[in-house]
Amino acid sequence: MEADDFKSKVYRAVAMIPAGKVGTYAQVAELAGAVGAARAVGNALHLNTDTVKVPCHRVVRSDGTLGSGYAFGGPEMQRKRLESEGVVFIDGPEGGRVDMAGRCIVIEDHPLEPFLPPDGKVLFLGSFPPPKARWSMDFFYPNPQNDFWRIQGLLHHGDANRFTKEGEKGFDCLKIKNFCMENGLGFFDTASRVCRLKGNASDEYLVILRPADIRGMLESMPNCRTVVTTGGKSSEEFLDIVSKEGTVGLIPPSIGEYAGITLYGRPIRWWRMPSTSRAYPMKLEDKASMYRKVFEYI
Repeated sequence: MEADDFKSKVYRAVAMIPAGKVGTYAQVAELAGAVGAARAVGNALHLNTDTVKVPCHRVVRSDGTLGSGYAFGGPEMQRKRLESEGVVFIDGPEGGRVDMAGRCIVIEDHPLEPFLPPDGKVLFLGSFPPPKARWSMDFFYPNPQNDFWRIQGLLHHGDANRFTKEGEKGFDCLKIKNFCMENGLGFFDTASRVCRLKGNASDEYLVILRPADIRGMLESMPNCRTVVTTGGKSSEEFLDIVSKEGTVGLIPPSIGEYAGITLYGRPIRWWRMPSTSRAYPMKLEDKASMYRKVFEYI
């Protein structure tokens, strides 16, 4: 990687860190596509001349301490700038350090294995699971505020609460897995490693570091001819993956519709469905009517 190219990627990575958050040199290196180049990140930041476009005061060591070489007033000014953005420091005998819990951006691998029935007919792809604090089960779409399983209950049983636990704000994982096996429904996401810039479930602040192995998943389901992306972020990433596999000139389907593509030598119908998050402005019944098209085709 050329020096100027690397520096530009580092600057773009640092610019992603929102106010009130910090990132480590190692995290910035990974965001810049250069895992293990933490020291080189520090060298690049020493050359930064614009702290507005490149807020390098938001980059700290992995233990939360500040580097001594901050070029715009030293560590005292770096701390002052961070505190003005709401970053909390812990003081100790060795000096202050950022309270990294809740303040540091998060990089993580996918916490679930793909769910791929051998005779699966359809592969559902979201973007990435929410933080585990929001889970009600160890399976896909685990957030009780996500309506994916209510939509399935409504479509297949006429009951939006078919897969919810009675008297609880959560889902019945065993009942859901049995339903998926019986109906040949496979699940994963379009990303296998991500950075959460704000530590929440918002796709807006989700940076995909490693895409999912779509080819491997489809090979595990030889009868699958249908892929469903659920939401904008998953659809964007799936389009990027497909484009890199040689499917050129593809126009993404409209929400609720499909596009016929050839993927890894296999004819596939790619359905683009609306997000099942309640943050997406559409009534449950209207979302269900779009998802119904997929099952009518299958």
